Amino acid sequence: MGHRFVEGKIEGEKEFGGKVFPKTLKPPPEMSTDGVDELAEMVKEEREWLHKTLEAHSAILFKGFGLKSGDEFGRVVEAFGWENMTYSAPAPRPILRHLVGGRVYTSNATPVTQLITFHHEMAWVKEVPSKIFLYCLQPSPEGGETSILPSQVVVDQMEERVPEFVSKISTIGFVHRVSLATEYDSEDADGINEPWKWILDTRDLAEAEKRAKEKFLCREVKFREEGLLELLFGPVCPIRSYGGKRVWFNTILCYAPKDSDSISFTDGTKLPESAVETYKKILEENCVNIKWEKGDFLLLDNLLAQHARLPGKPPRQILVSICK
Repeated sequence: MGHRFVEGKIEGEKEFGGKVFPKTLKPPPEMSTDGVDELAEMVKEEREWLHKTLEAHSAILFKGFGLKSGDEFGRVVEAFGWENMTYSAPAPRPILRHLVGGRVYTSNATPVTQLITFHHEMAWVKEVPSKIFLYCLQPSPEGGETSILPSQVVVDQMEERVPEFVSKISTIGFVHRVSLATEYDSEDADGINEPWKWILDTRDLAEAEKRAKEKFLCREVKFREEGLLELLFGPVCPIRSYGGKRVWFNTILCYAPKDSDSISFTDGTKLPESAVETYKKILEENCVNIKWEKGDFLLLDNLLAQHARLPGKPPRQILVSICK
């Protein structure tokens, strides 16, 4: 029995292992452009096929379905049948998000003019979402694309181009040191870096340390005299295995220029610049930039595909939902 979705194409799509990335789906000709109820019902009917399609392609872009609000988006997400998950601060660069309603959140509040580098959602949190939905309520008038990438490709090409680096980082791991303020920093030009009292929902130092170690992949928590909370994330091997695929899960890039000295091998030595530059080139060469149109939504397997945001111009409004 065939499915009702119409398969489409987008500019710049790529093919990995014989599978198009992303898979693009459009509505059937008979479907109403006002058909959120029909779309939700179609998702339920085709749920098994959609799950298998995501497993095969790691990313599905839905275009032309006419979703008009966060509420409609949430109803469609619910139809996929995956369990809802609450956002935890995506350390080590905690960014403010607001719950729009139900299971839908605002996206990363870093100014749209700034690059958000490639990452897996909540990669430094112990409980990682398996799926992430992104919905375009308002596309940027210029730029602001969401860039996506299958992480298995990063492992394959890093092992081919810098095998000694991959061997070392896989053996001893790396760490990421980050400092969080006590209160909001009005001069934080790189984004909206949340204070640790908000992230950990406590003002008690002992409880903050306990919660940080329970919640995040961090081994050290230190309180500085100036009120800063310093977290040492790791040591971790950036390569993980999911579903028989080896993926580059934890980025070795800093989230902001001022954090340039915050990442190192576990033994304290710096990552070689040549390896980091090779890593950047692999991301650039293999990514697909999603040029948003109002109403589009994107489904990613968060364990197998990573995403980034290119700089753009405001206004831009992307809503997000994550699943266990």
